[in-house]
Amino acid sequence: MDLFTAPLVIVTLVTFATGTLVGRLSKKASYTFGITGSIFGIILSLSTLLLTGHSTEFNLWKITTSSSFEFVISPFNSYFLLISCFVWLGTSVYSFRYDDDYSKGLSSLLVLTMLSMVIIILSGDAISFLIGWESMTIASFFMILQGKGKPDGIRKAAYLFLAFGEASTVFVMLAFAGIFGTIGSFNFLAISSHQYASGPIATWIFITALIGFGLKMGIAPFHISEWLPIAHSSAPTNASAVLSATLTLMGVYGFITVISHFSQYDLWWGWIALIVGAISALLGALFASVSEHTKGLPAYSTIENNGLIVIAIGAYMLASHYHLILLADFALIAALYHSFSHSISKASLFLLMGWISKVKGSFDLNSTQHLVIVSNKKTRIATNLSGIITILSLAAMPPLAGFVSEWMILEVLFQSFRFGDTSSQIIGILVGAIAALAAGIIIVAMTKAYGFGILSSGLTTTGRPKASKNEDIGLEQPTKSSSSIRATFYYFLILIVVIGVAAPGIFFLASNSAFQILKVRAFDSLVTGLLGVPAYFVILSGKPFGGFSPTFTAIFMVCLLIVPFLISRIGTKWRVRRTDGWFSGAEQPTDPAELYNSFGYSTPIRIMLNFVFRTKETIVQIGTNIVRPVILSPEEYFVELEVLDVFKQFYDVLAKFALFLSSNTARIVMPGRLGLYLLYIMVAFIFVLLYILLVII
Repeated sequence: MDLFTAPLVIVTLVTFATGTLVGRLSKKASYTFGITGSIFGIILSLSTLLLTGHSTEFNLWKITTSSSFEFVISPFNSYFLLISCFVWLGTSVYSFRYDDDYSKGLSSLLVLTMLSMVIIILSGDAISFLIGWESMTIASFFMILQGKGKPDGIRKAAYLFLAFGEASTVFVMLAFAGIFGTIGSFNFLAISSHQYASGPIATWIFITALIGFGLKMGIAPFHISEWLPIAHSSAPTNASAVLSATLTLMGVYGFITVISHFSQYDLWWGWIALIVGAISALLGALFASVSEHTKGLPAYSTIENNGLIVIAIGAYMLASHYHLILLADFALIAALYHSFSHSISKASLFLLMGWISKVKGSFDLNSTQHLVIVSNKKTRIATNLSGIITILSLAAMPPLAGFVSEWMILEVLFQSFRFGDTSSQIIGILVGAIAALAAGIIIVAMTKAYGFGILSSGLTTTGRPKASKNEDIGLEQPTKSSSSIRATFYYFLILIVVIGVAAPGIFFLASNSAFQILKVRAFDSLVTGLLGVPAYFVILSGKPFGGFSPTFTAIFMVCLLIVPFLISRIGTKWRVRRTDGWFSGAEQPTDPAELYNSFGYSTPIRIMLNFVFRTKETIVQIGTNIVRPVILSPEEYFVELEVLDVFKQFYDVLAKFALFLSSNTARIVMPGRLGLYLLYIMVAFIFVLLYILLVII
C-alpha cells in the first residue's frame, strides 16, 4: 500500500473512533473530531481520485484460508467517501449550535454512524462490510430515539427503522452468500477483484442485492410512505441530514458495487430497475408535494431522488446488455453525479428545515401563530440565500447541481431508441416521461418548502405560547450566537453552486471513479468543446445527441442579471410597494387559520389524485348562511406523517401475519422445557462443527 495512503486511512478511522469515545465527555470535542475526520477523508479521497488513480489495500488478519479482513481504497469508493465527508463536515459544524438541548450521547452516536459508513466504504471483504452495516443501523436507531416529539411516535419511528434496517441486512447477507458460493471467498468487494458467474446464481444475487440495498435507499415498495419519511423526520436534524444524505448513499454504493462484478446483465434486470426507480420517483414526488412536515417533505424527496438514481443504474444495465458502450458510460456517470448533487443538496435542505423548526417551535409548515420578525438579520440572510439555492437545485434549476444530474438522467432515457428491442425502447421512453413528470411535481414540494418554510425562518415567537397537539417540540429562542449555523448554510450554498457550475470537474471525478467498472475514461469522449465553447466545458450525452455547458450557462445567466440590475441602479432608488393580498373578494383575514397556507397550496393535488391520497371533500355549514367545503385528507393539518396508500395496507397485513406466525411458532418451539432447549444447543453445535470440518478446513 502507498506510504501516503496507509497512514491517512488509519488516521481517518482513528479520528472518527476518538470522536465516538469522547462524546460522553464533551459534545463539542466529539464534533471537532468529526470535522477533523471529515477533512482527512476528503484529503484521502481526492488524493486517490486525482493522484494515485489505482486501488491499494492491506490485510488485517485472516478469516479463512481463502478470505481475510481487509480495507481497500480505490477511485470508486473514494468518490463515495468524498461525498460523505463533505456532508459530515457541514453537519458537524452545524451541530455545534443545534445540539444545545440534546444529550451528550447524540454526538457519540452521530460520529459512530460516520465511522460505520467509513468502514462500509473501505471494506474489501463481506465481513467488515456487514460489521459496518450493522453498526450504522444500530447507531442510527439510537439516534432516532433522541428525537424531540411525542415519545410513542419517536419510539415507533425508531423501531420501524430498525425493522427495515435488519431486513436490509438479511437480504444483503443473502446476496453475499450467493457470491461466496460462487467464488469461495469473502474478499470480493474490491471492484477489480472478481466477476461473478451468470445464470440462476447471478439472478439470485441481483434480486437479493436490489431488495437489501433498496431497503436502505427507501425505494418502492420498501417503503414509499412509511419507514424512511417517518424515521428520518423523527430523528434530530443533524441525524436526519446524515441519514437521508449518506445512509441512503450507502445503499447506492453497495448496489453498484455488487452489480459491477457481473460479467453480463440480463435484459429483465434493467427493466426491473427502471420500473422500480420510476415508481419511486413519481410517488416520492407526489407525497413530498402534499407533506406538511418540515422534515417529512425532504424525506419524501429523498425517495424521489433515489428513484432517479435507480433509473440511471437500470439504464446502465440495459445499455451494457446491448453493448452500447458510450451510453452505458454516460448512464453510470449520471447515477454517480446525481448521488453527489442529491446528497449535498438534501443535507442542506434538512439542516435548513430543522433550524426553522427549532426557531418556530413547530414541525408544521402551516404553523403561523404568534410570529414577529426576529432581530438576527445575519442568520435570516444566510437562511434565505442558502435556502433559495438549495431549493432551486432540488427543483432542477440550471445551472445548479440538481439540474445537471437530472438532465444527464433524462438524456440517457431519451436515447432509449438505441436499445435493441421494441420492449426496451417503450419502457425507456415511458420511464423517461415519468421521470420528467416527477421532476415537475417536485417543484410543488420545493415551492412549499421555500414559501411556507424557509421564508418564515426569520420569524419567532414573542413569548412562549402553548403548543398545540401538533407542536409539542421545545421552542428555541435564538439568543446565542448562530455563527456555526450561518457557516454551515454558506458552506452548502457554495458546494451546490460549485457542483453545478464546475460540472465538468465533477464529471471528471465521476469518470475516474467509474473507470474501474467501465475500463474506459468516459471524460475523454463526453467532455469537449462545441460551438465556440472552449474544450472541457461542454458535456455531451451521446455522439451525436445532446450537449450542455453548465459553466457558460452560469456566465450567461449572471450577465443577464447584471445588466438590468445596473440599469435599475442608475439615477434611481429601489422602491418597494406593499399592499394587502386578494382574499377572494372577502375582507382581509384576522385569524392565522384563515390565511392561505401550505395545506391550501397543495390541496388541488389532493383533490385531483384523491385515489392516491384518499382525500375526501365534505360540505359543512357555519351559522345560518355560510356553507364551506372542507378537505379531509388522511394527514390534513396533523403532521404525524400518517399518509395512507396501498403499500401501507400491505405492510400492515404483513406485520399482523408475522406477529401471528411468530407467537404461534414460539408456543411450539419454546414451550419452557429444559430438555428441548438442550437438544437445540446440541443440534446447533453439531451443525457448526460440520461446517468447520467440511467448508472451512
